[in-house]
Amino acid sequence: MKPANHNLLARVATAVVGLPVVGLFIFWRDPRGFLALCLLASVLALVEYTGLTLPGRPLGERVGIILIGAGLFLGIALRPALAVAWLLTVVLATGLVLLPGADDPSCAWRRMSAAGFGACYVGGLLAALPLLHRGAGPAWVALAIAVTFANDTGAYLAGRAWGRRKLAPAISPGKTVEGALGGLVANLIVTFAARALFMPGLTVPDCLWVGIPAAIVGPAGDLVESLLKRGAGAKDSGRLLPGHGGILDRIDALLFTGAYVFLYATHLR
Repeated sequence: MKPANHNLLARVATAVVGLPVVGLFIFWRDPRGFLALCLLASVLALVEYTGLTLPGRPLGERVGIILIGAGLFLGIALRPALAVAWLLTVVLATGLVLLPGADDPSCAWRRMSAAGFGACYVGGLLAALPLLHRGAGPAWVALAIAVTFANDTGAYLAGRAWGRRKLAPAISPGKTVEGALGGLVANLIVTFAARALFMPGLTVPDCLWVGIPAAIVGPAGDLVESLLKRGAGAKDSGRLLPGHGGILDRIDALLFTGAYVFLYATHLR
């Protein structure tokens, strides 16, 4: 079997097992279950993130950044009105965690930038999902996840079939313009299918305002993580999910898409 086909089968198998579990937590009557799932995802993603951006740093320093990012997630998810206070706390706590290991001041700004960005990138953006779950309802969370995965799958299939023009060769050589268009088409199919099957309250403009921007912000999130991996010289953020790599590899686009869908469903609609 060709490696590409084997990788596709692994991706499908992981999705077949994982998506029903995620769906169970999304539609579980107690929203704390979904909150706990997102917290677990944030911790695992931060473990991978610190491994990429802070290699060789003391364990205590990396654990500190993981706890700060997970704390930001919980703070925003539980008390969003205090978001500014949580961000101030992140800056303060990050500085305190990094000070003891400041043996090479010339590299300190890189560590501080990586640590602070990681806490907000993972912990801050991922908090949008439980907020969306609580504010707009489980169906909107399912839609955000569906368009994220549809875009990824549509881009993958269209890119393999017709991909010619590179989208961002310096960051992710496998992405193509044709793949991006395939992802856009897949997004629109999924949003209109959601409207027909389980979200009758969606209007045609809703479908367009979710499907089209998600086809932009989702790949952007993917490219941001690809940039991190490129800088670290890594192919994947981890090996937890067969065919996908690590947790961060799986949620990189969802971090951006989930944040956008939250903004649209709760503030812009």
